[in-house]
Amino acid sequence: MTEDLGELRAKAEQGDAASQYQLGIRYFLGDGTDQNLEEAYRWISESAKQDYSDAMYTLGIMYRSGLGVKKDGRTAMEWFLKSAGKNNSNAMIALGEIYEDGAFTERDPDKAYPYYRQAHDRSHPKAVFKLGRCSEYGIGTERDPKAAFDWYLTGAHNGDTECMSAVAMMYYEGSGVERQPEEGFKWLSLAAMSGDAVAQCDLGAAYYNASGTPKDFAKAVHWFQQSADNGIPEAYYGLGSCYLKDPIHKNYSQAAFNFDKGAQAGDISCMRNLGLMLYEGLGIPRDEKAAFGWFLKAAMQDDPETEFYLCCCYLGGTGVEEDYGRALEWCLKSANAGYAPAINNLGSLYMTESSDMYDPAKGFQLYMEAADRGFHIADVNVAKCYEYGLGTEKNLSKALEWYEKAYANGVKEARGFADDLKRQL
Repeated sequence: MTEDLGELRAKAEQGDAASQYQLGIRYFLGDGTDQNLEEAYRWISESAKQDYSDAMYTLGIMYRSGLGVKKDGRTAMEWFLKSAGKNNSNAMIALGEIYEDGAFTERDPDKAYPYYRQAHDRSHPKAVFKLGRCSEYGIGTERDPKAAFDWYLTGAHNGDTECMSAVAMMYYEGSGVERQPEEGFKWLSLAAMSGDAVAQCDLGAAYYNASGTPKDFAKAVHWFQQSADNGIPEAYYGLGSCYLKDPIHKNYSQAAFNFDKGAQAGDISCMRNLGLMLYEGLGIPRDEKAAFGWFLKAAMQDDPETEFYLCCCYLGGTGVEEDYGRALEWCLKSANAGYAPAINNLGSLYMTESSDMYDPAKGFQLYMEAADRGFHIADVNVAKCYEYGLGTEKNLSKALEWYEKAYANGVKEARGFADDLKRQL
């Protein structure tokens, strides 16, 4: 039963640390009174001054996030340290995260790991997942996928949905355990049905990609929608993709609608796909300027694919005035991030005699890199370089080999090039 606010205040004013903390929390949450973060800070501070560990931890949260007080990471860390010194496991987890991520202080995984261990020794429910991550990625301890799997499995059996999802991923990947996609699907389903919004999105992807279960667009849509309703922007990308690819219920308007929802919520993949649909006029009126705008928003978040699309927009004057310099800038950025189509286009630029960057050897090198990254149009470009001695020694046998490789990889026009070359051999 919730204590009367007046009685709680009376105890707090008499200096009872627990009551001061509870009163502060009531103001913090607006529980039985109007929310008042300044009053929350005042009472929680009074409690913290008496070494009440939960108050010290909460004060750290308020300083970390700027709630009721000016944001101050250093002071937040000081309060977390004081609270952890009183064996508060929440503070231990917070300190572990700070040292792991390098927030407010220099990143130091070797300090993060011991705090997670201490939190685990005090039975903090999230410590098992944290220790699993440390073992999986080598954070402050030796990388050990098997140990990671064991940690996650322990947490999963205790009902931790993040651990369930981690177990699922390790079964899917065969990391720390024999690869068993069906087992991965089972654990992912359990996490999703337990209400984990991220797992719901991943379960939608499992049905979409037939990962450990038969492909089922209807079930994919169900779980993506559940996830989206629970606040996961990436789920809108899954929904949009389903409406694009479902052979029975294909609906471009619904696809564009969901990409728009996800883009507005900040999902980069949705921004990219909404831009493409605006450019093509699929399910939404064609609008090159709006398409460019979404490409730019995604590219500003270092998305290599949309960086390349911006290059194409500037080259062709799509939604923006033609600007060769900006096109080159975005192409270089995308290529430097490893995006194969941009690497291939950059190779073509080096192969253009009228270009200030003309360098056939460099162009050939970039074609090879793009081909190695699986961009099969580059296979044809490599073949042409060997056929005509562009940037490399002429070698008709290698040219034929690359044309055949391109055709095998789905580049249909390579068949004609290969047949023409065979007649010369």
